Amino acid sequence: MFGYIRPEKDELKIREYELYKSVYCGLCRHLGKDYGVHNGRCTVNPLKKCKFCDGDGESFRMAGAVSVIMTHYKLVDTVQDSGFFKRNLARLLNVFLKRSFRKAKQAFPQIEDQCRLMMERQREAEDSDSGIDRSAHPTAEMLSFLCQSLSEDAMQKQVLGSFGYQLGRWIYLMDAADDLEKDIKKGQFNPFRKSARETPDKMMLYCNDVLNMTVSQLILAYNLLDLTSYKEILDNIVCHGLSFEQKYHLFVKKKEKTCRKKHRRKKTDFFDYLQNGDKR
Repeated sequence: MFGYIRPEKDELKIREYELYKSVYCGLCRHLGKDYGVHNGRCTVNPLKKCKFCDGDGESFRMAGAVSVIMTHYKLVDTVQDSGFFKRNLARLLNVFLKRSFRKAKQAFPQIEDQCRLMMERQREAEDSDSGIDRSAHPTAEMLSFLCQSLSEDAMQKQVLGSFGYQLGRWIYLMDAADDLEKDIKKGQFNPFRKSARETPDKMMLYCNDVLNMTVSQLILAYNLLDLTSYKEILDNIVCHGLSFEQKYHLFVKKKEKTCRKKHRRKKTDFFDYLQNGDKR
């Protein structure tokens, strides 16, 4: 779900993009070994040199714990909802993750409590075939809790809570909109199904309107934050990246797949196809 939170690369300066990558490399190294500021070898690809971001140790530990805990509960959810092969693969992966999950739970018990509570409430909402607001509420509350923990200032806590709530809501609804067509075909729960429109295109336009309203509230809260680090990158993600991902997953991705199927044996420019269509 968190994969939707990305910057729009074309709007980033080179130094900003390098800094953005260094944060992820620092988190990756922390998850595997340790972290720090230096040029070194990539944890995933030892033949590649990377820049690792220097950051507050607690921030990286918290981000790593959230990654591990959320992965655990995502696998638990997959076991409950998926078919035979995916269910058993998720069980196997969770066995390998068990030790890391215990460490993360011990280090950040409140975060684990919030994630477990979110999954329980999410399951209740889905089992009762809830609508958009109730379905998005558990994820929104969990992100609100995580964001509030980033500051000790009372006013900033309140703003961060509002920002986190809207971001969590957007993430959940973005994922639901992206999976809508698949969920309808498989007869699975999706909060947008109750608001079905005449055609898939109109349904995507409706999803887009709901997501746009959430983004507008998110930006209002974001503009009240007192940011001192990574502001240019965060500006890009919030003001450009979210809408870019939204447009791609709701309107472009399906056309991209169609383009690749129709022209899989030809060198066809995808963006030219989107602009001009298939005129054969």
